[in-house]
Amino acid sequence: MPGKEPDKVQREIEELLGKLDNFVPEERFASKIRDRRKREKADQRTGPTLAERIGRPLGGITLGHLMLLGIACFVIAWIFDDALGDAAWWVSIAGLLLTVSAFVLSFMNKGSGSRTPLVRTGSGRTQKRWRGQIIEYGEPSTMDRVRDWFKRKGRR
Repeated sequence: MPGKEPDKVQREIEELLGKLDNFVPEERFASKIRDRRKREKADQRTGPTLAERIGRPLGGITLGHLMLLGIACFVIAWIFDDALGDAAWWVSIAGLLLTVSAFVLSFMNKGSGSRTPLVRTGSGRTQKRWRGQIIEYGEPSTMDRVRDWFKRKGRR
């Protein structure tokens, strides 16, 4: 019997190679490729849209950048208080709002910096998943506990 195994394996390999030589791609797949190429050519001819032109440079701005900008506005308004006059008050308020909102958003978007996809469950919680498996097993965060506490208070 051991002598027959290599022949069987060799036959299966040759059969698979034969099928591969005669393989014709599915028409639907080929048409998808053609359609994609047509869209790419059309996009090259028309150029980027207005949203794409604005979005590309702004795409690299993070919440950390906004927080630093807010702090900078606040410090500039404080240092140049006399030179700016009444505008210093508005600049400091804008800087304070920018800093606080970026700080709060950084807690609300806790997983936005990672490339691990977040899946929202029915209860409103998010789970980190990789290849369909949950990869976050820890206790709920402090923010989750506070959010749950407010939800329980709201139901009463």
